Amino acid sequence: PYTASRLAGNVEKEYLAILCGCPQQRLGTVDAPIRRVDPVHILREVSPEGQPAITHYEIVAEGDGYSLARLWLETGRTHQIRAQMAAAGWPLLGDGKYGKLDKQYDRKIQALYSYKLTFQFTTDAGGLAYLNGKTFQVSDVSFVSEYFS
Repeated sequence: PYTASRLAGNVEKEYLAILCGCPQQRLGTVDAPIRRVDPVHILREVSPEGQPAITHYEIVAEGDGYSLARLWLETGRTHQIRAQMAAAGWPLLGDGKYGKLDKQYDRKIQALYSYKLTFQFTTDAGGLAYLNGKTFQVSDVSFVSEYFS
């Protein structure tokens, strides 16, 4: 239903993430501006004074209070997914900065992974033209099988 995010009009990226909590809508959009709070610690927050930030999501699995989500960005703000999901009430599992750590699984890093890239050049790509239209996808994201077997 959504197209993947485009980085400089050349690369579409899709992400997988485990959210703490389960959004009521299985398919949705978070449209919440993000602003810099602390440039030293690279901390962002959702705020009306922030820059536009739009994230689309699809919940592909649920269980034990967690959701497995596919995500696409319309914008590419620093920490966009992490800040928006936390503000919406579904922080990323293992995200100590915006979410919570999971002591049960001893997860100390965020469950967020850019698992799929598709090259879609809209201008002359020069020596990279052979990549146009090609998709590269990781076959196994470890945290998915760890939480959703």
